[in-house]
Amino acid sequence: MENKMNLDEINQIIGEKDFSQAKVLLEEFLKNDEFNVEALKLLGLCNLNLELYEQGRINFETVVKYAPDDASSWFYLANCYDNLEDYLHAIPAYLEVINLREEYLDAYKNLCVVYMKDKQDEKAVELAKKAIIFAPDDYRLYFLAGTALMTLKKFEEAIAYLEKASELKPDHAQIYNNLGTAYITMANYQKAFENYQKATEYDPDNSITYYNMGSILQLQGKHKEACEKFKQAYEVEPLDNYIVSLALSEFKSGQYDEAIKHYRELSAKYPEKTNFKYNLVCCYEALGDLKCASEILALVILTNPKATMMLQKLASIYIKMGKIEEAKTLYETIMKQGAVTPEIYYEYAMLCMKTNDFDNAERIFKKVLALNPNSARTHKDLGVIYLNKRMFEYAKDEFDKAYELDPENQDIVFEYANYLHATGDFVKADEMYKYALSQAPEDVNFLTFAAKNKMSLNDNEAAYSMLLKALAKAPTSDFILFMVGKAAYLMKDYDNAKLYLVKAYEIAPNDEIENILALCYFNLGNFIQANQLFLKILEANPRNTLLLLNSAKCYEQIGDKDKALEQLEKAVEIFPDFEEAHEMIRNLS
Repeated sequence: MENKMNLDEINQIIGEKDFSQAKVLLEEFLKNDEFNVEALKLLGLCNLNLELYEQGRINFETVVKYAPDDASSWFYLANCYDNLEDYLHAIPAYLEVINLREEYLDAYKNLCVVYMKDKQDEKAVELAKKAIIFAPDDYRLYFLAGTALMTLKKFEEAIAYLEKASELKPDHAQIYNNLGTAYITMANYQKAFENYQKATEYDPDNSITYYNMGSILQLQGKHKEACEKFKQAYEVEPLDNYIVSLALSEFKSGQYDEAIKHYRELSAKYPEKTNFKYNLVCCYEALGDLKCASEILALVILTNPKATMMLQKLASIYIKMGKIEEAKTLYETIMKQGAVTPEIYYEYAMLCMKTNDFDNAERIFKKVLALNPNSARTHKDLGVIYLNKRMFEYAKDEFDKAYELDPENQDIVFEYANYLHATGDFVKADEMYKYALSQAPEDVNFLTFAAKNKMSLNDNEAAYSMLLKALAKAPTSDFILFMVGKAAYLMKDYDNAKLYLVKAYEIAPNDEIENILALCYFNLGNFIQANQLFLKILEANPRNTLLLLNSAKCYEQIGDKDKALEQLEKAVEIFPDFEEAHEMIRNLS
């Protein structure tokens, strides 16, 4: 009777949650009654509440030995195993609880969690569904089922359970967080964002929720809005990975100064992580501060001279700075390191093209094709080299192969058209130019060279129209100005032709412009001005018989027959069979 009284008093102390005092009293009690099941059970509960799980395990293992049908003791024992991460023993203990008392819901819930911790998610789902039969209004069971289904990547089914959980418990932030994650995986960003927004209403201090909202906005390309969410996440919990995402969205939204500030902070904090310095370089490059970008990158390369990506980036910046030879040197450094990719070889060959080092470019392009024989763009570029070298058969082989590999590539079609134009197949070239323009109707090069081909087909009006369109996009291009002037000349619109040719001549004077400009003056009746230009060209080209003939025609028109005959005599001396010059001589004699 005295012992019973003592246990009642201890129970009262446990009810007041003074587990430490109760533990002392129970241990004293058990000295006199070592196998008292009720006292052992109470001691186990005290140890469980005091987080002394190993001691609690010993207590409850003894209890269930003497009271094997006590479901609650099995539950507490399972709880001890669970907290000790001894899932091997926790699982059968929880199953024994359910076996003894089928509707013991806490056992179902705890066992679901253990199954998930032990990566047995299928069993967790099966168990939660079974428990829902007994408790169809318990949101936790739907929440557990939905969470396990997410791990199994069964997102549609997971969403159904989580939506039911939120219906039963509409103020539970984590349910909305899980729903948000599930909807992201289904690419339903709107629903994901809405659920994260709800989560913040019930738990405004969860930084990961704001971060996830920012990530959705980032995926949608809404980088300015994403920045605000990442800032909110950082205000709640100042984690560096939030700054990493913030800096990226700042860069993507053109907030380069802010991105620079954050990448500088990250670079200082994590000097071993070169990606932060790389991103810092990209910011300066975007601002047009190529000098600063190149200097930072050069310092990074000093500490890691074999960083291929860094070397390529620095080379690309040098190209923008006009330092082509320095860029070539960097690619040569990469190639000396061995294990060179076709892409590296290709980029180096393109640099050789820029410096007119066509022989080296040809050699490197062949290396690219040895590694990747189906590189359509490489066949195309090798064809361009052969075309420049007037090696038409070789050029044709390369363009044919490029076109076979990628017949819809506008650049390949354009270069093939250039080849056809160069070899006199203007009709087929016109078809190819039309296709290229259908893909890129505003491309200046496509317009200009297609117009040049139109002129070869005597379709000068179409050429003129195309060239005016190109000129609107490149108003200071001397070549396009010249081509517009030439088209106008061929249309016998000499006044307009003169206007464009003079502008072209002011930008880049050359003999070809001077010649057509002189012909314009001649047709406009300005014979003296025309002749001055013919004579100027003749200084560098004294054996050009057509220039001599045109100069003679000018002299004839201004009434100086002697000078006209002098020019004609020179022409027939150079080219004795020049019939037009002979006929003029007869007419003037």
